[in-house]
Amino acid sequence: MQHLSESEWVAIAAHRLHYRWRSINPGQLDEVAAELWKDAQLRELEPVRAVDAWLTPILTAGAPKQ
Repeated sequence: MQHLSESEWVAIAAHRLHYRWRSINPGQLDEVAAELWKDAQLRELEPVRAVDAWLTPILTAGAPKQ
């Protein structure tokens, strides 16, 4: 993975958050992405993978039971 600046990482993460979590205000998504950047483990991942990893527990908790 190429090295991304903080602003690039946050922008990509915010875009991914918007794609996966459309019910949230876009301005709030920027704030969430900036908070994700602060997590050293998530920051080590590509932004898209970091968002997906962070959202997994949220999305699976709301999924219908099979």
